[in-house]
Amino acid sequence: MKKRKVKKKIKLGGCLLLLTLIGLFSLFPFIRSEKKTNQTSKPSKTEKKQETEETNIQSAKLTLVGDFLFEQPFYDATADIENSDYFDLVKSYFEEDDLSIGNMEVVIGNESIKSSGTGYNFCAPESVGKLVSKLSLEVLSTANNHSYDRGNEGIDSTLDFFNQNTKIKTVGTYKNKEDIEKTTTLTINGITFSFLSYTLGTNIRIDEANQWKVNLYRDPSTKQITNTYKEKMKKDVENAKAVSDVVIALVHWGTEFTSSPNKEQTELANYLNELGVHLIVGNHSHSIQPIEWIGDKHKTLVYYSLGNFVSADDDISRTGEKYDNAYQFGLLSTLKVIKTEDTITINDIKAEPIVNYFDKNMQHFKLIPFSQYTENYEKSHYRYSYNFTKDFIKQMMNDVIDKQYH
Repeated sequence: MKKRKVKKKIKLGGCLLLLTLIGLFSLFPFIRSEKKTNQTSKPSKTEKKQETEETNIQSAKLTLVGDFLFEQPFYDATADIENSDYFDLVKSYFEEDDLSIGNMEVVIGNESIKSSGTGYNFCAPESVGKLVSKLSLEVLSTANNHSYDRGNEGIDSTLDFFNQNTKIKTVGTYKNKEDIEKTTTLTINGITFSFLSYTLGTNIRIDEANQWKVNLYRDPSTKQITNTYKEKMKKDVENAKAVSDVVIALVHWGTEFTSSPNKEQTELANYLNELGVHLIVGNHSHSIQPIEWIGDKHKTLVYYSLGNFVSADDDISRTGEKYDNAYQFGLLSTLKVIKTEDTITINDIKAEPIVNYFDKNMQHFKLIPFSQYTENYEKSHYRYSYNFTKDFIKQMMNDVIDKQYH
């Protein structure tokens, strides 16, 4: 009896197992069909559009700084300029971006040109050029009021140094007339940038035969932006637009030791906006000035002045305490340029003060990001006793730069 019961149970279990297997095999074609459908299904139109847009988006991170104005106190305090640690705390900004831009306010000399860092007549030794070249810069403007401090020879020696010893592109001064018609461009991450550079004039008057060597935006005799100069700028921008996605104008303008743009700056900015320039980077005031968007049909981002990036003057006779202190820091601004098909967008705009530090003995020159400007640095700065404090920097930032860019 027991054996029969066992056999019946085995028989019943076998039937159940057989039925289960039959059911599974009957479903197998549908399972295979479903997997195959999932593997070969085509994306919807929305998915296709999203995928295409994602593959056509290019972006580049930019770093912008102001004047590289090397002066005698820096030379006096720095025994080995080329290997100085002056830039050590700011190097990472330039190494981690895609495109860095500044204004080289001093010419680079050679063995036959005497160096000078005084008397508002500047010529830096080659060791300064070597120090600057370690900063991972891509573009330097060379058009400014000190461009002609050593005449034609100074312009040529500056261009020769950067062209022969670095990968840095210079723009705004020329060694040969044929270079005037060439548009300086760089293609980064699929975006082509073009660079134009202009100055209000030069401290040493350029004779008419050599005025082509410095890109001026106004007549040196009348100091007016005449139709001739407007037409030249218009042609420059048209040529730049023909070969690039983004047009950047580097402009040396405005009034020294001021924190607001003057009438000429706003008028020229609006003209460049009408021509289609995307970004205007201004300098010359030796103090920070506003950042703003201008234009209706076409938008242009304008930095009226980034102030000094490099400087080394403890006391300027032409101005008072406020701008003596404003002289000691400038802005380092980062932003992102995005290209989507034919559209250019600029966003993620941020600006941080960079302090030109030197101690109470006019030694140990160093550039210090404000985020790293400790109380020890603050209180040991040469100008601390003249009210150059962290609070002064914060107040000026709040007064001049819109808080959305802090």
